[in-house]
Amino acid sequence: MKVFINTGMWFGYLVQGDQNHHEAAQVMISLQAEGILLVTSDLILSETYTLLMRKLDIKAALKFLDIIRQQVEERFTEIIWVDDEILKEARTILEKFSDHPLTLADATSAAILKLKKIPRIATFDHHFSIMRFPTLP
Repeated sequence: MKVFINTGMWFGYLVQGDQNHHEAAQVMISLQAEGILLVTSDLILSETYTLLMRKLDIKAALKFLDIIRQQVEERFTEIIWVDDEILKEARTILEKFSDHPLTLADATSAAILKLKKIPRIATFDHHFSIMRFPTLP
């Protein structure tokens, strides 16, 4: 089983002072205990790195990259790189939901969920519920 991890979930999990920290930590610990493969994308990594760098500092952002690298090496996390097929589907999603302020990262994440048949996304972003993707928490 796979679950896509969105920016807010990574940030909430890593930052103890974040309003979503407790809930994010519970979700991530539960997924790890169940042996669920965490899936994320290069755009989500970029967003999370930038958010950590801006809200905390460069050390926190670099530590995040170290954590991801270790999780990939341990086969606990998989990174999907946005390619032409994903970008094309993201464009379709952006047009379909043009009445909502979706980011390109949101749209590519939705495209990955659809194209890779990933059943759930761990996120605090309500846009994924609007797009009718099953969410955690």
